[in-house]
Amino acid sequence: MKEVIPGVSAVKRTRGSNVYLVDGDPAALIDAGFPLDAGRVMNQLRKNHKSQPNLLVATHYHIDHVGSVRTLKEALGATVAAHEADADVMEGKVPYQRFKVDALRTIYYSALAPLFRYENVLVETRLSEGDVLGSLGGLEVIHVPGHTAGSIMLYQAKRGILFSGDTLRNEKGVLQGPPPEFSPGIDEAFWHIKKKILNLDFETLLPGHGAAVLGNARVKIEQMMKSVGRLE
Repeated sequence: MKEVIPGVSAVKRTRGSNVYLVDGDPAALIDAGFPLDAGRVMNQLRKNHKSQPNLLVATHYHIDHVGSVRTLKEALGATVAAHEADADVMEGKVPYQRFKVDALRTIYYSALAPLFRYENVLVETRLSEGDVLGSLGGLEVIHVPGHTAGSIMLYQAKRGILFSGDTLRNEKGVLQGPPPEFSPGIDEAFWHIKKKILNLDFETLLPGHGAAVLGNARVKIEQMMKSVGRLE
C-alpha cells in the first residue's frame, strides 16, 4: 500500500475506485473497488503491519466502489457501513440502477460481465447525515445525494481531510463533479457541494477516482465550481 498522508494509505493499482485504509479505532477501509480487486486489496492489507480494517465504509453502492465488499467482509470479519438510502441496494432489496452507455462500453461490459458481477452484502451499520465514525479522530458523514441517493463524503475536521467518493473526482488531474452519465441527480449533487462542502475547512481531498489533492483542496473545488457555472 502507498501512504498518501500520515494515517491514510491507498491500495495500489485498483481497477475500480480508489481504496483507502484509514488508521484508527476502528481502522476503516473506504470503498473496495471492483469484484476483481478483492485479491489485490487483501494481498496489500496482509503486507500492511500497521492496522487491519474491521470497518468497511461505502461512499455509495456502485459496483466499482463496493464490488469487493462481500469478499473482504468475509475474509476480515469486518462490519459494513453505508448510507441508509443505498443500503437496500447493496443488500439486494432494491434493484441496482442501470444506465445507458455508448456502444463500445456496452460491448466491453457485456464481455467482461463475469468479472463485474454484483454480490449483495449485509449492511450492519446504516449511516445518516452527521454520524461520526471513530477512525482517525472522527470521520463525519456528509450526505451528498445526486450521484446515488445515498452518496456520502467523509470529513475529518481535525486534520482537514475530505474523502469524496464520486461526488468529487480528480481523474487525469482534472477536478470535477460526479460523472453526468451515471448521476441521475447531477444538479442535486452540485447543490450539495455548494451548500455543504464549500462551507467546510479542509486542505486535503481524497477522491474516489484520481490523485489526491494535497493542498488548497477547498479553494480548488471552489474554482472548479465557478468554472462550470455552479456558483452563480
